[in-house]
Parts: sequence; C-alpha cells; structure tokens
Amino acid sequence: MILACLVTYNPNVELLSEIIDTLNKKGVFIILIDNNSSDKKFLNLLQNKINYLIVLDNNIGLGAAYNLCCKVSKDASAEWVLFLDQDSVPLESLNLYEIIEKIRYNKILYNRTAIISVNPNTATKLKRINNDFYLAKYVVGSGMIVKTEICNRSKFLEELFLYSIDIEYSTRIRRAGYLILAYREQGINYKIGEKTEKYKKFISNVIVTTLSKLMHKDLSQYPYYSNPIRYYIMLRNNIYLLVRRKVELSYSKYLPIFILMIYERLGLKDTVKLTLRALKYGILGRLEEDNKKVFGGTGV
Repeated sequence: MILACLVTYNPNVELLSEIIDTLNKKGVFIILIDNNSSDKKFLNLLQNKINYLIVLDNNIGLGAAYNLCCKVSKDASAEWVLFLDQDSVPLESLNLYEIIEKIRYNKILYNRTAIISVNPNTATKLKRINNDFYLAKYVVGSGMIVKTEICNRSKFLEELFLYSIDIEYSTRIRRAGYLILAYREQGINYKIGEKTEKYKKFISNVIVTTLSKLMHKDLSQYPYYSNPIRYYIMLRNNIYLLVRRKVELSYSKYLPIFILMIYERLGLKDTVKLTLRALKYGILGRLEEDNKKVFGGTGV
C-alpha cells in the first residue's frame, strides 16, 4: 500500500480538493496534517475524502509533519509514503503502483532504493539506469515516494522547519548507501514559489548575469514569495548544513543567490542585517531558538 502525505497551512482549498480527488481515484491512502491554518473550515469540507486527519494546535514545521506521516504510514502498514505540497496536483497519467512494480521485480534494485521521485523535472539526475529510471543526487520533497521503513529509521531534520529538508535528506540517504531514483515521466504539476519574478535592481542584474555565466544556467528569474522572510530561512538553513557538512560543499554556490533574493525584495540594509543573522544562527546551530522568533507559532 502507498500512503500520500499532505501537509497544509492556509491552502488554496479548490486546489487541495483537486489533489485529494485525484489521489482517491488512484486508490491511495491519504493522510492530511494541518499545521495550524488560521481558518480551519476547509477541513470540514475535506475530512470525508481523506483517511487520516491530524489537526495541530501550532505550526511544527514541514520536517516534523513529515515524520508524523512516516509514523502513520508504518501504523497503517503502508510500504511507501508519497509526499506532496498542498499545491502539487498529481497528473492523471501518474500510476504510483505501476512505478513501484517496475523496480520490484529487480530485488537488488528494490532493496537498495529508498526514494523514487515522480517530480523528475526538479531532480538532479546523474545517469539513466534503465528505460524507466534515472539515478538522482537530489530530489525535491514534493513528489518523492519514500520507503516507510527508511523514513521511520532515518527521520527528517525537524529544526530546519521549512526549507532544504529534502536536500539534507537526499544527502543523508545517499551517504547511507541507498539509491534515489527519478522516474522518467513527470507525475505532478509542480512550481517553486507563488510565481516567478525577474530581478529588477541594477546590482541584482549585474550579479545574476555573472552567476548565470559561471553556473551555465539562466538565473534571471527567482521564485516569488509574498513573505520575504522565506529567503532568509533558505540562507540560514544552508549555512547550517554546509558548516556541519550535511550537504556537499558544492551547494555553497547557492548562498549568493539566496542573499540576492533578500536584497531584491528588502534592499541593502535589511539584506546585511538578515545575512549577519543567518550567519549567527546557521553557524551556532540555534535553529529552534530562531524558529520561535521567526514563526512565532503561526508559520510563514
């Protein structure tokens, strides 16, 4: 059995309902964990469509909610758990059970595989291993299917709260000797941020043009979030992970981009202030203390 995990916080109800309806058509056991949404009326509309509902009194973050999903998955005797963002709609063509069966016949591959991503467009793919799968280095949290036994044994890093949970987890799983696979076909509609925005400030454009040439990647646009504190969390968490070697050193190339996104939204003064704060908490590792200050029990 496959369990689908949806973690919600003030979701678009129409979109969330579409996700749940699609998953029901696919015969997937659904658990919904609400991270203390300000208006919980939507839960009454959807509770008859899901198998398991947990309503939290405070926002415990994404990693802690993922760990709850893994526990429920184990209690429900589900072999795999699919993680989906509250705005990631599975495509009609997605056949979760068929994907699992495609590796089950190869016992060695099946035993070594910890994660399968049905969001290959965002995966860092290393090489193709057969007609159906790529070997991957990193995968995004939304769209990853994780073996229940593994995510109960290797828990998600809760203190990160919101960002880079999937990057750290991918790194740890690979270092433990397991395989991460990306399926050949995109299985969900997925987007990063609420929308994308072009960098508008002169300094931003100069830096982005330089970084694009160095990284051989178009960086002219960035994911837009209405609350810019999200960019600070990205920066802080990655400093924390890099200092402790929980991700590869090469991931440090993204730090200037996170700083640039803060600058684009908040200007120079706040960028300096937040960068120094990110260095402080990232290096010292006092993330839980900072989370209480940033999220204040209500989330972002």
